[in-house]
Amino acid sequence: MKIREATIEDWGELYKFYKRIYRENHPLQNKKFWVWQYGNVKQGKAFICLNDIGEVVGHVGANFGNNIAWIINVYLDLEFRGKGVLRQLYDLAREYYPLAATAANDAGLGLYRNMKWIRYYDLVRYVKINPKVKSPTTENICLPIELELYSISYNEGHYFNQPRMNGVKINNSTGVAQLKVGGLRLVDIDVEEIKLTEKKAWELGFLWIDYITSWNDLKIKEFEKNNWVLDYKSVVPWRLNPIEKDYFCDITFLSEKPLDNKFIVNRSYSDHGRIGSI
Repeated sequence: MKIREATIEDWGELYKFYKRIYRENHPLQNKKFWVWQYGNVKQGKAFICLNDIGEVVGHVGANFGNNIAWIINVYLDLEFRGKGVLRQLYDLAREYYPLAATAANDAGLGLYRNMKWIRYYDLVRYVKINPKVKSPTTENICLPIELELYSISYNEGHYFNQPRMNGVKINNSTGVAQLKVGGLRLVDIDVEEIKLTEKKAWELGFLWIDYITSWNDLKIKEFEKNNWVLDYKSVVPWRLNPIEKDYFCDITFLSEKPLDNKFIVNRSYSDHGRIGSI
């Protein structure tokens, strides 16, 4: 058994591993996405466990953001559990930065509880629906739309170079156009221009906008003033590929060591923000 960093030379075995453990069309099954996610040591790394015949049987990914190694894509085959493999994989990530994670399922939360990580307030997602849509429902809001994006196209920085991503910039706010489901998912927003950003988004033809952030982000006050609502009060579900009606944000933020209480989780830090696939 070997435990080490992964490189693109491992792609053949990585692809078989990802096909085996993830749903069909998971972004990691795309080589270009893998290179974007883990091919540049400044942005992230993947750490793997290989069995005696060279097959990948364990994987921990780390996305590097704000001097934190955000742990993502964690999986270990059952027969290798309880042998300290995950601890060694996490040790490799820890050599780069302190560890943190966002988790959305009981298995992830259970893992971090056992590791005695610190759990913070869950992330919050706010949604605004185009006021032109009367009596909005999931069915008449999450629809394919055709927009001219050339004038607002945006691809500056690593995050917006994610394969198959339609990055946009409206005024001083950036986001991703998800045309298959009618929406604009904001990454960063200038709240002083929130009304102008909304107005432009509606003029362009978006049916809804959302934004996810930490509970302690004071920008939230401006969203509430402008009648954005928490997602469970909206008809736009969190998971949209495929659309899962009435599935709302349940993302928890955790870290191994204490972080400053003013720390804000940006959409670009962890896999909750991989907008092209969520």
